[in-house]
Amino acid sequence: MHYIQLIQLFGAPNGLCSSITESKHIKAVKEPWRHSSKYKAFGQMLVTNQHLDKLAAAHTDFASRGMLSGTCLSAELEALGMTDSVPDPDNISAPPIKQ
Repeated sequence: MHYIQLIQLFGAPNGLCSSITESKHIKAVKEPWRHSSKYKAFGQMLVTNQHLDKLAAAHTDFASRGMLSGTCLSAELEALGMTDSVPDPDNISAPPIKQ
């Protein structure tokens, strides 16, 4: 087939966009390369990607268990039954300004 001519006429094959693969390439190759020592970088890049994958999996797991909502302090105060004595930081209003 004449892929070059078809791409020029109709755009990317199967409606694919190269920006998706470019963003994946940046995350999987360019950023780990920058974090490596540049000496035998391939192994370092693989380890970096493994660590990032494990962090993403842990984040998903923690979020599904509700472990990312609130803070350590709010969880401890709730366990002690002291949630009424601490103001909600989202609902604190500043005192009026005197002119």
